[in-house]
Amino acid sequence: MRNYLIYLISFLLMLSCGETKKNGEISEEQLELQPDRDEEANISSDDLKKSMEQLGGLFNMGSEDESSDNNSPEANALKKLLEMSGSDSHSSQDLGSFGDLLKTDAIFDLLEASGVSREEMQKLINNPDSLKILAQEAIKNRELELKNEPELKGKLSKEQLTSKNTPTGVSLEEAILIIQAESGPEATMAKLKTIDSLAGTNVMEKLDLNEAGYVFRDIERKNEEPPTFEETKKIEVLKKVTGQLHSVKEANKVLADLEKTENDINSGALKASSRYQETIKYRKKIVKVFQKDFERKAKAAKDKFQKLNPDLYFGDENGETYVGHMKKAVYLPLGEFSFADKVIKSNHPLLLTQKVDNVLREPDVLQGFDLHDITGIHSLGLGGGITVQFTDNALTDVNGPDLYIFEIGQIEPTDLEISKDGKKWIHVGKIDGGVAEVDISPFVEQGELFYYVRLTDLKMESGLPGADVDAIAAIGAAMRLNLDSKVLFETGKSILKPEGMAALKKLAQNIAVLKKGNVIIEGHTDDVGSKETNQKLSLARAKSVSAELKRLIPSSSFRWKEKGFGESQPLVENDTDENRAKNRRVDVLILPN
Repeated sequence: MRNYLIYLISFLLMLSCGETKKNGEISEEQLELQPDRDEEANISSDDLKKSMEQLGGLFNMGSEDESSDNNSPEANALKKLLEMSGSDSHSSQDLGSFGDLLKTDAIFDLLEASGVSREEMQKLINNPDSLKILAQEAIKNRELELKNEPELKGKLSKEQLTSKNTPTGVSLEEAILIIQAESGPEATMAKLKTIDSLAGTNVMEKLDLNEAGYVFRDIERKNEEPPTFEETKKIEVLKKVTGQLHSVKEANKVLADLEKTENDINSGALKASSRYQETIKYRKKIVKVFQKDFERKAKAAKDKFQKLNPDLYFGDENGETYVGHMKKAVYLPLGEFSFADKVIKSNHPLLLTQKVDNVLREPDVLQGFDLHDITGIHSLGLGGGITVQFTDNALTDVNGPDLYIFEIGQIEPTDLEISKDGKKWIHVGKIDGGVAEVDISPFVEQGELFYYVRLTDLKMESGLPGADVDAIAAIGAAMRLNLDSKVLFETGKSILKPEGMAALKKLAQNIAVLKKGNVIIEGHTDDVGSKETNQKLSLARAKSVSAELKRLIPSSSFRWKEKGFGESQPLVENDTDENRAKNRRVDVLILPN
């Protein structure tokens, strides 16, 4: 009956946690099949199933003739509890989070019938930590069972394997190790007979090869060389990295690294413990699973995006799909160029801004089982905010979502604004409720380009206070490149200098990577001189740059356009020589055809 009590308490604990688990996000690590026994959950799904079967036997439940609107094992078990206790739905005392269905009197009567005194049970119920204490005891007992009880069908106990009280004085464990060293780890009937011969027993040959294989692996694991300190750290990193991948590209890279490590081990170039070798082998399997899943999601996301935007395409080499909130696949036509590049301003209520750069570039968050064991994010803090800039691309309106916020956990209420210059802001509104993608079309004109995004947390409590941002990406994107006019031209001139020609050659290589697009060359000046003169000079410079780029990129897949803005669009105030130099520039924008 004590076993029944342990199973019952474990079962009730799981029910009490059910509501919390139901709404929480499950990490990739929790979804994995664990390779080693010491990595398994303390109470596995098999244990729970067996517990439910025993509980069902105690309650005489599970009849196929039983009909109910809610005939799950859990519901039937609780109903049987009520029937056994004779209590009704009007009992006065609830048992915490189990709600109106499960009453204290039912628990009293059940456990009293099991031989537990009502006085002891009253103390248990009155103790708010009682379930936790009993659950810990059940877990501890389960761990002891795993260590000490026979695990194989052949009923070989630890004592049977290690005892030297055999006719030859050689234990079965020693005999197994000798045979494994001579002829490898696989179990065969011939090996089993040889082991029995060494130990002077007839135990091993009674096992089938499946059972013997488990014994062999247990003995091998027990006696293997433990991983080094460095390997242990690498194993922990691998668990995080391989369980939380963000894209097909990342999966491919991690898989290539794992295969290289495996090849180095096999060739003898790298010495590694058995545990580290097993980890590499197992993690490869995990990555391949994610890789295949990501490839499927990536194709679907790309097809959906291109159906909405048939002309928005820069070539397969550039587009990339990333895994966002709730494992949503997000296709970005500019791939890694799509992400915010620079933090302009950040404020945090507790001045925790040391990790602010974590919001830049591609998603890279890694989370352990500990809530605070997280890298690669920046938490805004309650009421905190951050302003980021796109330097090599721009946010623009396309069909469908235009901006994606990569955040961990539930998307928290956050206020979003966008800007062309970081001064005049357009209020887009609140993003929350699990929706991380934003369509800016109601707020902008077609073709407008925005370089700044501002996020402000709206003060909603969570595990980590404030929105927890991993990356910010422009889905609707234009590539943006710029050059200092001082590098290209002499003062007041529009003829390219030799060093300017060299700079454009490098720029052309970056443009050609995109395969096709609309290339807009914009000339800009400072405020020295008349507006008319500056406008003419800026246009002449744009045409000079355009002509050279056309020569360097002869492809007919690009369309070219030149614009001269003169002094009308300064990056900064024209109040110092340094700032005027920043405003003398040529911007190159590549938009999709």
